[in-house]
Amino acid sequence: MVSDKAMEAGSDLGGKTKSSRSTVIAGAAGHFIEWYDWTIYGLLSAVFAAQMFPGHDPMVALLAAYGTFAAGFLMRPVGSFVLSPLADHYGRRGVLALTIILAGVGSLMIGLAPTYEQAGLIAPLTLLAARLLQGFATGGEYQTAAAFLNEHAPRERRAFAASSQMVSTGLAILFAMAVAAVTTRVFAPDVLQSWGWRVPFLLGAVLSLYGVWLRRAIPETPSFEARTRRDPLTLRSVFAGFIEFPKESLIVVVIQSSGVQFYLWMVFLATYANLSSGLPISEGLTAGMISLAFYTIVVSPLAALSDRIGRKPMLIGSALGFLLLVYPMLQMLKTADFTSFLMIQMAGVFLIAMNNSVIGTVFSEIFPTRLRATGIGLPYAICVAIFGGTSPLIATYFLKNGQDHFIAYYVMAICLISILVHIFLTPETKGRALD
Repeated sequence: MVSDKAMEAGSDLGGKTKSSRSTVIAGAAGHFIEWYDWTIYGLLSAVFAAQMFPGHDPMVALLAAYGTFAAGFLMRPVGSFVLSPLADHYGRRGVLALTIILAGVGSLMIGLAPTYEQAGLIAPLTLLAARLLQGFATGGEYQTAAAFLNEHAPRERRAFAASSQMVSTGLAILFAMAVAAVTTRVFAPDVLQSWGWRVPFLLGAVLSLYGVWLRRAIPETPSFEARTRRDPLTLRSVFAGFIEFPKESLIVVVIQSSGVQFYLWMVFLATYANLSSGLPISEGLTAGMISLAFYTIVVSPLAALSDRIGRKPMLIGSALGFLLLVYPMLQMLKTADFTSFLMIQMAGVFLIAMNNSVIGTVFSEIFPTRLRATGIGLPYAICVAIFGGTSPLIATYFLKNGQDHFIAYYVMAICLISILVHIFLTPETKGRALD
């Protein structure tokens, strides 16, 4: 445990630090670029699946594409395992630069990958390798960026300042949706199937170079530089969060189980509506763009509200909303037109924004500086791999077998567990010093 004096020192650091605009932009913009790389795959899977995987059944090819999507998530714990201790031992800056380079290389591999007709099994294996590389990079990005932004933020406005990470995530998904929508509208169907789908991935590789430039000279955080204890870098370092803070690790897992809602609503919902009601993909993507703009607008005000009323009301309110509404919303998608789809997506996006406005700050506030990235990283990555990455795959499976109601039951079970944990275990961390 740290002393009160040390905690007060951390508080002073947090309160007096005024993050420069360039520092905040660098921390958030890199996150933007990586989330663009990550999201564009999910959005265009239905377009390129038949080009990259064998088989004549489009649904089987789509399942294979989403299986590869899930494989990237399974690589996240490995990335966290390797990169989180490095961020806690050597600093946040180097890891933030490395992750964005790796994500860009993954996008380049996808953009240049041969088709199954051209290279046989080399095509899906190249796609799989690229997704694994991006998963490894993302496994070290989230917790390092969260620690970086929260450690630079003033304590009394920490959630608001750190919400730039979630704003950048929303903007990245919005940008990916815009690129996907333009790509599907501009290119003729045969051109899109042939090579047009590659353009967004090559764009992601170019954007990664810009991200490296942004992060080239960002300063280290005051909290990290002021540490009075540096643990040796050993195998035990990877599991330090679990060993020293088991309750906090459980809280990370429970909070991040909301990845089911996030990926279902942000990535898969347009495909879900297309498969269940025939809503054109282009209309689903357009509605998604509007909803993401709404998300980007509301997430920072919700974070600012949590700086006043606390983090727990946001966490509980989001889970309760999905518990009550997910079943009727998904049922309505079976007969959805553009307007009803937009309303359903915006309702879910608002609930997601409530949760996401505070999660990075809560994670940073429950772990000390010396193992903040490690404490957040491994349980976060494992949970995202289990709950988030498999969401499109599970949803597609249930749709294919006429059991789509199980998707709602799955979300409802997760939300009920989350509510109970937040009521009885999750502490209120508003105003807590970052020691």
